[in-house]
Amino acid sequence: MIVEMTKTEKILSEYGIIPTEMRLNIYKYLKRKRFAVSLSDIYNSFLKKSKSNKTANKTTFFRVVNIFLEKGIVHQINNGTGITKFAFSRVGNEDRKATDLHMHFYCTNCEETSCLPNSLPTGYLPKGYKTNEVNLILKGICKKCIMK
Repeated sequence: MIVEMTKTEKILSEYGIIPTEMRLNIYKYLKRKRFAVSLSDIYNSFLKKSKSNKTANKTTFFRVVNIFLEKGIVHQINNGTGITKFAFSRVGNEDRKATDLHMHFYCTNCEETSCLPNSLPTGYLPKGYKTNEVNLILKGICKKCIMK
């Protein structure tokens, strides 16, 4: 009997990731988020949903997020609060490093960090320099908080 893979299983497999239940769940969680989340946010969300899930500890969540980070599924954001946040990347794998260079916005009111939609313009570095990573944070009040 041949079992058909789900869309998420196919995506993880394309990245060379074995699609375990925990990896699938964390992938789906991160994909749904409209703002960056910390490792504790991810862990606490799963604890709330499944009080009986005693097999997964913070190390398991860290390992899964780290695999996603290495593969380019997520990127990390250091927003100046001292807590690293993770957000779903627009493009995966090696292409992400070249095309997912963008700014982030930290709302000082609701304390959410979100990815801004526009990529950085090309040609912002002098000749002979190469960008591997960008961590630009704009701080202020987000649209959601202004509308309240």
